[in-house]
Amino acid sequence: MKHNSKTPKREARTMPRSERIMGMMNLGWMIGCGVVCLLMANGLVAGEPATRPTQENAWNPAFLKYEPEASPIVQETTPTADQVNWRTRPAQLPNDPPPPQAGESAESVVVGPMTMTRLLYTSVSGEVVPALLCKPKEGAGPFPVVIAVHGMKSNKAQVCAQVGPELTRRGFAVLAADMPLHGERPGDITELWKQNNVFKTAAVFREAIINVRQLIDIAQNRDDLDTRHGVALAGYSMGSWIGSIAGPADDRIKAMVLMVGGAVDYGPMVSRIPAVAAVDPLQAISHFAPRPLLLLSAEEDDTVTPEMSRRLFEAAASPKRQVWYKSGHLLPDKAYRDAAEWIRNKF
Repeated sequence: MKHNSKTPKREARTMPRSERIMGMMNLGWMIGCGVVCLLMANGLVAGEPATRPTQENAWNPAFLKYEPEASPIVQETTPTADQVNWRTRPAQLPNDPPPPQAGESAESVVVGPMTMTRLLYTSVSGEVVPALLCKPKEGAGPFPVVIAVHGMKSNKAQVCAQVGPELTRRGFAVLAADMPLHGERPGDITELWKQNNVFKTAAVFREAIINVRQLIDIAQNRDDLDTRHGVALAGYSMGSWIGSIAGPADDRIKAMVLMVGGAVDYGPMVSRIPAVAAVDPLQAISHFAPRPLLLLSAEEDDTVTPEMSRRLFEAAASPKRQVWYKSGHLLPDKAYRDAAEWIRNKF
């Protein structure tokens, strides 16, 4: 039986300001593979933006290579109320769940203008990755696809609640996965921050980027989804940081919206380290051109500050556009409408 519920208000959960700021500081550390924090502590990272060439820089996507499966094994399940509840983190999977098994299609649930189906696939590290597929309630498809990437301490249901209603009303399907240490996946990202493990942090961030690319592999193998013209990507906060690397690394992503996205400048010394350069938005983002890029930024954001947002926009190459909203880190509903309309115009 299908479950009907009121369309959720599209906003992110709030957390204490100190925790949000600490989170973004640690996200910057994650992108710098831990090296950056150590250098910052010793005053060795420049505070002013470094001058960077638009495309001729040290960025090399070889660090992000993986072997995609021709026919990925994906298990469909009917999501529980807990798994589509965007207000709280869902119950976590056990540390060693059974691998996904391909089988028959599962019953979807109806949430506002969307139907939602839970998918399970296997990451490059062997971890089971839960995802949600949101499709328009009306229409048979196949539907063009937007890959949605959630923010820090958020999950797949929340980003679906943010961007899904406006996109599905315009005829798009939305695919969103839980990033490592988020949502149904075991662990807590704050524990990773405390470990100060350079190699583990680099591996987690690399896996997140590849998990996003695996969603495109899945979409390409579904009859109800149309990827003939590529896909769009919509990232929010941490999801924008991940998208700013995944987009340049994968030419199947044909248009990208980065919401409250930004970048940390590590300075020329750290930026030349290959492992850092590979996951540095400032060096990667210019390689997204000539595909179109939209940044939706907040004038009063104290998490991803306006300076961080401007820095990322200035590093990008045309075609690009930046729109500002008079808000904090939680963008107004108009931003989601603007994002959906922009994507529709690009497809």
